[in-house]
Amino acid sequence: MTDTIHIVTRFDGIGGTEAHASSLAALLSAAAPTILWTDRSSSAATQHRAKTISPFSGQMPRGGTLILLGTHIDTGIWLDHVRPKRLIVICNLFSLTRTFAFLSFLERPTLPKVELEFVSETLKTTLALPGRVSSPPIDLNRFHPSRHRQGTRFRIGRHSRDELDKHHPDDPSLYKMLAWNNIETSLMGGTSLKASIGQTPNVNLLPTGTLPPEDFLGNLDAFFYRTSASLPEAAGLVVIEAMASGLPVLAHEHGGYLHWINNGENGRLFSSQEEAYDQLMAWRKNTYQREAIGKAARLAAEKICGTEARNDYLNWIINV
Repeated sequence: MTDTIHIVTRFDGIGGTEAHASSLAALLSAAAPTILWTDRSSSAATQHRAKTISPFSGQMPRGGTLILLGTHIDTGIWLDHVRPKRLIVICNLFSLTRTFAFLSFLERPTLPKVELEFVSETLKTTLALPGRVSSPPIDLNRFHPSRHRQGTRFRIGRHSRDELDKHHPDDPSLYKMLAWNNIETSLMGGTSLKASIGQTPNVNLLPTGTLPPEDFLGNLDAFFYRTSASLPEAAGLVVIEAMASGLPVLAHEHGGYLHWINNGENGRLFSSQEEAYDQLMAWRKNTYQREAIGKAARLAAEKICGTEARNDYLNWIINV
């Protein structure tokens, strides 16, 4: 019988880490007993049916393969009682200090040697540690160009956690300039920008989770993404979801998604506010270019997250 696989992460709300954990658990459960765990109780953990680790009541992972998704998990006495056969750490944060401190804590006689996995080539290069790179799994049928709905005007948008650090300080002024040009912007996870955007027409600020992400993306003509310098994106699950949805993606050049985007072919990378504005205005006028990039983005997503890549990832976890 295949050993049980335990996936432990923190469920802080609606975000890439939670989606990654849930998708990975669903995929692995078809081949092996899989249990989703959280290091602290929350409504999000309940929604994803994750068990809360409670060492004093004896509720914790035991044996099998232990996957720690993220280096932000609370390390506690429960780790000395798990006794897993394998220990996998999925690195998904651009925090060198936090990551190295976390890995140092795991160097203990009660745990096997850590096997590292990185959510992007960029993150692996930054950390300069050995390990494999596996993109977060997504459902290519769920995120599909067929969901796109035609609108009466050019619509851009993005979705993320509803936190200020998930947005760049220059974003509000960009959205206002676009609004003055009758371009509609929708930000799911954008209510944290209310103070700086106010009641600007054509800018819609929505709480995270207002719509399923695939339906939200279906209402857009282009996807825009950058975060604050204090919170660079280690991979960008939302970026690959947008690409799979056949959207042209305009993303800041500092992010883990760099190896997914061939600049000008299946998306665009930018470095300045002016460059971002000019590109979005160009896409507004050039439907043919927009659609060509969107089609190339879908093909790239199929290669990055398709059957071959997914099976390679799952087989590494199950069979090694």
